Amino acid sequence: MIKITIPSLPPEEFSPNARIHWAVRGKAANRAYDDVIALVSEQGWNQAPIAGAHISVSWGVKDRRRRDTDNFVARTKPYIDGLIKAGVIADDSRFHVRYSFTWHSSSVPETVITIREEA
Repeated sequence: MIKITIPSLPPEEFSPNARIHWAVRGKAANRAYDDVIALVSEQGWNQAPIAGAHISVSWGVKDRRRRDTDNFVARTKPYIDGLIKAGVIADDSRFHVRYSFTWHSSSVPETVITIREEA
């Protein structure tokens, strides 16, 4: 199992409602990849990529505003792709990964991602 906490919510540039230039989205993706890779490296991950995984994502917010969960699922894509680039998971297709998404209260905005190996 590996658990990383990213000290922000997923990039707004990946919202399905975002109307931005592709290059701006690309820069946001690269920042997200770098964040995930750095957090994985801090934990000393040096195992082979997980072929079958359950990825649990929880977004931490400090208020009770209504938020659209399916938009946040889309916004989380660069973090999941970062797990592939960091060598944590082999593939993010439906054949290799199961997902769960939830919200939690937090004093600061954050995204907590937990990856567990499944048979």
